[in-house]
Order: sequence, then structure tokens, then C-alpha cells
Amino acid sequence: MSVFNRLSFQLKLLLSFVLVIVLTTVAGYYLIDRAVDRAFADFTTRSFQKQDLIFQQILSDYYARFGSWNGVERIFARAREMLPFMLVDADGRVLITPKHEQIEEKVSREDLKYGVAIVVDGETVGTILPPPPTMRYRESIEQGFLRTVSLALWIAAAAVGAIGILLSALLLQQLTGPLKRLDTAAQQIACGKLSSRVPVASTDELGHLARSFNEMARILEESERAKQQMIADVSHELRTPISVVRTGLEGLRDGLLDPTPENFAALHNKILLTARLVGDLQQLALADAGQLSIKRGICDLATLIEQIRATVGVELEDMGIELVIDLPADIPAVAADSQRVEQVLLNLLSNAERYTPEGGSIRISTRTLAGGKVRVSICDSGPELSDEDIAHIFDRFYRADKSRTRESGGAGLGLAIAKALIEAHGGQIWAENAPTGGACFHFTLTNA
Repeated sequence: MSVFNRLSFQLKLLLSFVLVIVLTTVAGYYLIDRAVDRAFADFTTRSFQKQDLIFQQILSDYYARFGSWNGVERIFARAREMLPFMLVDADGRVLITPKHEQIEEKVSREDLKYGVAIVVDGETVGTILPPPPTMRYRESIEQGFLRTVSLALWIAAAAVGAIGILLSALLLQQLTGPLKRLDTAAQQIACGKLSSRVPVASTDELGHLARSFNEMARILEESERAKQQMIADVSHELRTPISVVRTGLEGLRDGLLDPTPENFAALHNKILLTARLVGDLQQLALADAGQLSIKRGICDLATLIEQIRATVGVELEDMGIELVIDLPADIPAVAADSQRVEQVLLNLLSNAERYTPEGGSIRISTRTLAGGKVRVSICDSGPELSDEDIAHIFDRFYRADKSRTRESGGAGLGLAIAKALIEAHGGQIWAENAPTGGACFHFTLTNA
């Protein structure tokens, strides 16, 4: 067994096919040979029965003429060894037989049932019996026929076996070839070559496996590229505040900066920015691991949005941006984590604030949908989103096009966090351009 386990998969399959083919061929030969033998035996028996009817008439005439079987063996003396029958008298004693040593032997009543009775004047005076099966095939013609059939069966079995083995080898080549290519590509991916792909040459299970492998490799390549981009972005985002803090501390240490409240406040703001970035990354890591904490309860959207208006309304007013709240009177409560939903709204409002010009407006509205859903929308009057923006706006550290980029922009994690929080609630979030201009962000929640 250990030797078999060390063989390649292709060789194991080939040996298995060869074993099955050989066993099937041998079994088929044996069964066909037996069937031919039985058919030939039945044929010869029926032939002997027809001959027996002729000999029955001859022997009946002989017994009717002489009144006994005396001297009957002289009729067949010259061809006794070639006789195709045995003759027994009324008592079952053998009178004529191809084998001289069987004369005068007693034949059982059971064997007499298979013979042809010789009836004279209504009395059974003898019986014609076929010779034993081993004696029926002694003639050269019969033996030659059986040898020819047996040889033909062996040739057919060998040909069928050889064709079966050849077809098995071709089938195994078609089966194991894609598997070998798949194994080679998997090893290349394991070594870090994520661009490896396998050709898809069929629509069967192997073709489906190849397509699934290519899709997996594509996702791995994109994930690796996204991971590298994320590492670069995190490094870039952390480098600026850390460098500012480091420079400020060195300046304070060397006496280049005065230890004034303003300088300490500036350093404190950079530390808060760094802490917020680390906190955002932690939330996204928890979302990726499926461990984002969501405490569902009854969430009153109207009350929550009014609280947000009180929180950010003054700031938006100072910036010259109008905050419009459009809520229906019968807006239903939703099953959600109020703090998480508030975080989503604040992130979306922060994004809208960043791109809304002075004198513009931000509108928050809700709408009840079919299927027990509520849609919340935040639309701004800033520049529209490009097709690339819409496709990647929720990606981490995504840099929008220049029309929606400002120096005061954040790290690019707010929308990614909003997406993770909404999906953790089982909802959907998407972005589109408003018919009247500007960008709209929508998300759905389930009714309580």
C-alpha cells in the first residue's frame, strides 16, 4: 500500500483503469465462451435428436423384422466409433455405443427420460440416447469450430483491452493535464506570483474549477494590491502628523518654539488626528473579521437626525451651508444600533460638508420602501461624482478626482467605515449623482 501511495495520481488512475479493463475482458471472455459452449451443445443436441428420429425408424424396422436386437451391432460395426447415439434395450442395457467398454452397462431410468423411445406394436423395445457431451465434440470439424471461436474470442478480448487501455490513457491525459496546470499555477501563487492563471479549455467540471481558480487568483491579486496600497496610504497618513508632532517636540526641546498654549494645542490636534486614524483602522479591521460590535435596538430616526442637526447645524451655518431636514411625519422606527447609525450619518455629513461650497446646501431625507425597509439619503450641492468615484467611493483611502478633492479632506476612511457599519446591520449603501446636481449617498435599514 505504501508503494501505491507513492505513485502519481495519473499512474494510479491508469493502473486502476487497466485492472478494470483486464478483469472485465477476462470475465467477458469467460461468459461468452461458456455461452457459446452451451449454445453449441444445444445445437448439437437438437441435431442429434433429428438424426435419432432417422435411426429410430431404421431400428424400429429392424426389431419388427427380426423380433429382437440380436445381431443389430453388425449393422454399425464399421462405423461404431463414429455413431452419434447409444442404443439400449427395454431393460436399459447398452447394446450399441461408440465406446465398446460401455456395452452391457445399465442406464438409469432418469437418463432414459432424455432418449428417443423405439416402439414396436405399442411396446417400448429400446431407447436411443445421445452420447456423453465429451464425445459429441470429438470430430475434427466440431473441434476446429470451437478452437476457431475460442481464438476469435481471445483476439477480440485482446483488441478490446488494448483499445480500452489506449482510450484510458488519452482520457487520463485530458483529465490530469488541466490538473497539472492547475497545480503549477497554485505553486506559483504560493510563491507569490499572483498573476498566474490557468487556461480554460472546456465547460465541464474541470473548466469550472479552472474558472474558479482564476477568479480566486484575481481576487488574491487585487487583495494583495489593495493591502500594499493600504499600507502605503496608512504610512502616508501617519507620517504627516507624526512628523509634525516630532518636529514640534524637537523645537520645544531645543528652544526653537515657545511653550505657548497655541503650540501645545496644535500638537494636541495632530495627536488626536493620529488617534482617530488608528481608531478608524481598528474599526475596519473588526469589520473585516466580522467582529464589529452592533447592539440592535429600537432606533427613532427622526429623533436621531434632530440631535445631529443640533450638533452640526451651528458649524454648517458658520460655513455658510444650509442643512435641510426632510422627514415624513410617519417615518417608522428601525432595528439598529443608534450610536452606529449616528456615526454613519456624521461620516456622510462630514463628507458632504467637505465638498459643499459656501452658499450651498445639504439635505437629509428619509423614505419608506417596500419590504420593511427605510432609506436615508444625504445629498449635497457640490460637484458631481465621476463614474470612477461611484465605483470606488467606499474604498479605503480612495482619492476622488480633483473636482471633489480639498486640502482639508480626511484620510479617506469615513465612507469605508460607513459602508462597514451599514452592511453589519444587513443594509445597503450606495452613491449616485442627484438629478439637480451634486452627490447623493443612500443607505437602508430594516423596520423595527
